[in-house]
Amino acid sequence: CACTPAPICLMGHGLFASSPVVPTLAVDLRVLEFVKKLFVWLTPNTTAWCEALESFLDGRGYRLLFKDNLQWCFSNAYHWYTVLTIYVEDHISAMV
Repeated sequence: CACTPAPICLMGHGLFASSPVVPTLAVDLRVLEFVKKLFVWLTPNTTAWCEALESFLDGRGYRLLFKDNLQWCFSNAYHWYTVLTIYVEDHISAMV
């Protein structure tokens, strides 16, 4: 297929996919950067972050169908976002 893969389309809209093939979650790049900076000051804990997010969304009437799905997908997106930012920083440092 000559179609643009979903993760590339999502990235074009400022979203980072939870997987490179069939993403089930897209996270705003600004949220990932916020969490990355937050985890510099706090113990990295995506489980607690996702529990707080689920509670926040639930209080506003947004209910998630699968409880652990958000934690797994968000952790995956956060992990690969962090890996990508490290590679970019290393690449820029090597060029300079």
